[in-house]
Amino acid sequence: MRSILFSLVFLISCGLHAQQGFVHNSGQWNDPSAFRMQMGPNSLFLTPDSLVLSVMDPADFNGDHIGDHHHYSDTLHYHIFSMAFDGAREMQWAGEVAYEAPLNYFVGLRERWRSNVRSYSKVRAQDVYPGIDLVVYEAVGGFKFDWELDPGVDPEQIRIHYGGLWGLEVLEKQLHLQTRFGSLVEGIPYAYQEDSEVRARYDQEEGYVGYKIGRRKKDQTLIIDPIYIFSTYTGSSSDNFGYTATFDDNGNAFGGGIVWGTGYPTTLGAVDTVFNGGLFDVALSKFSSDGTQLLWSSFLGGSNLDQPYSLDCDENGDLYILGSTGSDDFGVTATAYDTSFASGQQVTAEYYTFTQGTDLFVAHISANGTQLVGSTYLGGAGNDGINTNLGLNYGDSYRGDIEVGRNGGHVYIASSTLSSSYPTLLPATTHQGNQDGVFSILSRNMTQLLASTYAGTSGDDALYSIALSDKKGLNYPNANFKYSPFFAAGSLGASTDSSFEMGWVNAFNTSVPTSSDQNAVLLSGYISPSPIGVATCIVMDALDVQADTGYNQHFFVEVHSETDTNSIVTVMGQHKGGLAHDGGLWGQPGSAQYFQEFKRNTNNGFDLRRTAVWGDSSNATVDVSPTALLVDDCGNTYFSGWGGSPNPEGNTNNMITTPNAIQSTTDGRDLYFLVLGPDWKDARLATYFGGPSREHVDGGTSRFDRNGRIFQAVCAGCGGVSNYPSFPSSAYSTSNNSTNCNLAVTVIDLDVQNARVGTYPDPPAFCLPNTLILQDSSANVQEFTVYWGDGNSNTGSNLPNGHVYASPGTYPVQVIGHDTICDTWDTATFNVQVNPAYDSAFTHFDYDYCDPQRTVTASLRSTLDSSIITDRILNWSIAGVNFSAAQFQTNMPTAGYTVITLTSLDTLCNVAEEFVDTVFFRLPPYLNIISDVEDCETQEFVEFSPAYNSVYQGFEWLVDGQNQGATNPLTIGITGIYEISLVGYDSICNTTDTLTETFDIYFAGEPFTVPNIITPNGDNINDRWTINTDENWDRFHVILFNRWGLKVFETNAPTFDWGADYDDEILTPGVYFYQVEAENRCGVVTEEGTLHITY
Repeated sequence: MRSILFSLVFLISCGLHAQQGFVHNSGQWNDPSAFRMQMGPNSLFLTPDSLVLSVMDPADFNGDHIGDHHHYSDTLHYHIFSMAFDGAREMQWAGEVAYEAPLNYFVGLRERWRSNVRSYSKVRAQDVYPGIDLVVYEAVGGFKFDWELDPGVDPEQIRIHYGGLWGLEVLEKQLHLQTRFGSLVEGIPYAYQEDSEVRARYDQEEGYVGYKIGRRKKDQTLIIDPIYIFSTYTGSSSDNFGYTATFDDNGNAFGGGIVWGTGYPTTLGAVDTVFNGGLFDVALSKFSSDGTQLLWSSFLGGSNLDQPYSLDCDENGDLYILGSTGSDDFGVTATAYDTSFASGQQVTAEYYTFTQGTDLFVAHISANGTQLVGSTYLGGAGNDGINTNLGLNYGDSYRGDIEVGRNGGHVYIASSTLSSSYPTLLPATTHQGNQDGVFSILSRNMTQLLASTYAGTSGDDALYSIALSDKKGLNYPNANFKYSPFFAAGSLGASTDSSFEMGWVNAFNTSVPTSSDQNAVLLSGYISPSPIGVATCIVMDALDVQADTGYNQHFFVEVHSETDTNSIVTVMGQHKGGLAHDGGLWGQPGSAQYFQEFKRNTNNGFDLRRTAVWGDSSNATVDVSPTALLVDDCGNTYFSGWGGSPNPEGNTNNMITTPNAIQSTTDGRDLYFLVLGPDWKDARLATYFGGPSREHVDGGTSRFDRNGRIFQAVCAGCGGVSNYPSFPSSAYSTSNNSTNCNLAVTVIDLDVQNARVGTYPDPPAFCLPNTLILQDSSANVQEFTVYWGDGNSNTGSNLPNGHVYASPGTYPVQVIGHDTICDTWDTATFNVQVNPAYDSAFTHFDYDYCDPQRTVTASLRSTLDSSIITDRILNWSIAGVNFSAAQFQTNMPTAGYTVITLTSLDTLCNVAEEFVDTVFFRLPPYLNIISDVEDCETQEFVEFSPAYNSVYQGFEWLVDGQNQGATNPLTIGITGIYEISLVGYDSICNTTDTLTETFDIYFAGEPFTVPNIITPNGDNINDRWTINTDENWDRFHVILFNRWGLKVFETNAPTFDWGADYDDEILTPGVYFYQVEAENRCGVVTEEGTLHITY
């Protein structure tokens, strides 16, 4: 019965080889572990209920590279954490793959001595969960563990609890395990079954980590591996150029280039740890999937020039290399198909001279880098593998491709040759003339050439790219005939030849248009048993030559699925002619780069379905040299290339970038990554990537995996700098240690095919009875499932919303988005805070209306219990002054009304309120006595009226201190000077105020009365002359004359009493004349008249 597998890698960056696997605890250790694995200073313990890891602080470890002597600090620091499995049975560990040599332990107490202790490379705990086994086994640099599930068993039973960590975070694409020394990072699990990939992701719920799995075949094996993202230099101290990169099924990355000396960092036990001489050797390195470890690293070559073009891996993680060599002592294996260097003519390509000519080489290295499984020359008497005649870009001389059929399939290579004696197997096409393309198939151990043919015209031809229709090897005709149909793409030079030949005699018309320009070629074929019984033969069954009005060539061809035999392919190329851009598609018409989609027709040809031309809108020069192409299972098209110096023309300026670009600016010398959606109507990602140096590729292919991760080889840091991006900080080498360039391997997940959940709560905290509202910017999601954290969930094509919670609390919400088209998943997890119902509030002001200082204590209080509310954001505004305290004291700037404004934000309930209040303090006292007193009053009396403000509730008059009551008006009719007081009574503040004023009142009457006769006879009757007046005169003057004008009397006193005497004598009777002149506030009064004196 087949099973489903989850596989997870745990790699410890210790720089050491592990001891001999998992050692059984036969009593030599006094701890509960059943097995122990030692990885340098780090340890793994397998106990009945958990996996326990002890990790040493990397700062205590002073080793630089594998194979060096290692030194530790005097004080060592460890972090220990565990992985326990909720609801699991007790684990009964058993070894499965034993090492031959037993171990002996004679240390410590004698009672702990043990001999013949067995160790294993793999151990298993059966039925940890019903139908689920846990398998732990060695991996380079660490260990891996698999969950093996019987068919139909639900993987969601698995619930992992991480104990002893400082933190655990499940991000969109990574699981972060936070130790005291930093984070250990695992990427999203990568899942596959025997014949197809299955989407998988981490799931976190209630503190446990588990897995969510997409659609899968219930009766097939499923493997899940973590995917990591990194960029690292090799750290070579010798000049080291970057050519080619690939990946294995575990996400490990391989980089290939050339190195100019002994300073390349090789690893202990690698295939070739010694520089072989000549100008440069092939340099190969394998990095861990997180980029932190150099798993193995090796030279490959001879005493002349050697270089790699293309890398690929098989299902076992073994590496296959296609390249060219000018060395007659290149490292070939003894039983190889061809152990002799066929040499050629001296040739110079991309500045380098091969003095003995060149052959192709094909090599196979084991996954652990310690065994050269097979290595062979492949060539004739001319130069092989050097595309000298059809190159345009820097590095085009070194184009070619290698593909390895999975499931035990064979090794396919495509390249070019100038040899007329390149090895072929009949039936095959012979050399057509000058430079031809070649297509060959070898056994994995390089001992057999299984099929081989030229491909071309009588002019110059080259094959650059291969795409296997059945890369996974699921449709081989039988177990003894493991060949896949294929597509190939390349270039034809200018030629007057009318046909293109390849493989077995073609049963269809292979005529091609003659052209004076370089043209693009696309073909398909299959492998067939030889009709003449000699060998297998290569049969070309469809051909298309694109003859443009100028230069054009296909650099890459890609099938739309690794199990697609239906015949739809995408090519990527360059042109300088009139290639038309299809309207409605993304692109920049008139540019020099293009994508084209073809479908094989029934007439041994291809139908062009669509063309997207793109670049800087000019094809006078090319913009980027291609390095990788992918069409993923969802139909997205991925491209990688580079531009600028040292390319002989063009640069990366003026290329289109998208808003989500990793890098939106360029110095003209950068990498360029592009992803188009399935309909080619939009660019899901268009971005530059690089640093301020001239990043480039010196030749060869890089690769995308089926998930859209680019594994890119780069010649970086040229000039002895380290400014090409490297990440994370724990990457194997973040510096270029040479005086010129370093091979860099960059792995970036462009992540456009996956469902992307962009959901968040708005707001993240609210109060009952409000509902949870979710905002959404998700992409590629057709189905949502929301776990609300209260035991309820909803699923639908639209994002569920408006969830109602029954009670307050903190709820972990998980939103799972499912792309039902491509069966991808994504998750957003967040907490929402549901608070009790909103507590309404009121403003409270404590103050004394009568307070002359106008002091106020203000506060915001709960309507429930009048308590002061302290958990809100407050902004009080009083006459332009602001306060934020829940309660504060201040003084009003003026008496009377003052407006107080409060803005309150309850962050728990996300409720904002505004309060507007007024406070009123006693106004300043106002009293006034209003009167119409004139200087010379002519009325009978004067009125006085009170004037006062609302401060007073009553009043009364005081006149010269005497209470006159509250009459209104107060009247005075007698001339005099009066002190009048108005008294205001404030019964609220229990106080009085008094206004006192003095008034001088003068009533104007008859000025005076002058008698005109007196009888001074002594009878006391009318004896004396006096003027009758009641006025107060300021000036008064009286003169009396006799009839002769003699003044007989004069006075200034208004109240005089004259007895008709003059000079002490009584005047004689007669008529006398008087003049009176008086002056007061009413004016001057004069009077003249006669006074009769009689006796």
